[in-house]
Amino acid sequence: MAAIATQQIRKIYAIGNALGIVERGNAEDSLHDLVSSITGKDSLKALTYAEAQAVIRDLEKRQGDAPPPRRRPKAHTERPGGATEGQQRKAWALMYELQRRDTAPSTASLGERLCGIIKKELKVDAVPAQPFAWLEFQTCNKLIEVLKKYVANVKGPPPGGDPE
Repeated sequence: MAAIATQQIRKIYAIGNALGIVERGNAEDSLHDLVSSITGKDSLKALTYAEAQAVIRDLEKRQGDAPPPRRRPKAHTERPGGATEGQQRKAWALMYELQRRDTAPSTASLGERLCGIIKKELKVDAVPAQPFAWLEFQTCNKLIEVLKKYVANVKGPPPGGDPE
């Protein structure tokens, strides 16, 4: 019989921590009670590979749905050769900067305003739901440079508060 793998030990402790059944430094915590009830052994290191898999299956069943991802899913969809997520975030950040510096509120949404700039400056049609859908990587770089110039030329207080 193969011995338990280090990755299995880590996975058992990770799921145990997520379930809140691990007490650091306590060999008689709920995790060890569970392991003992499934395998009859008191130590994780004494488990075989197959026993560890049985413990992991039981823990995963108790956990229910998969744990939430540690990282947020991408908010901006990418396509090969198109605008990257970073470019899209930068463009939106510049649009929000423009909005903060507005002297009068606009009736158009920020997405509609971005689409108008894309159409005027880049001669590309865009829709507010996905304004970057038809932009290539280099074209999006041009858009970012255009937006930087818009921000530099707009009148109004900078985000710090005092007028320039």
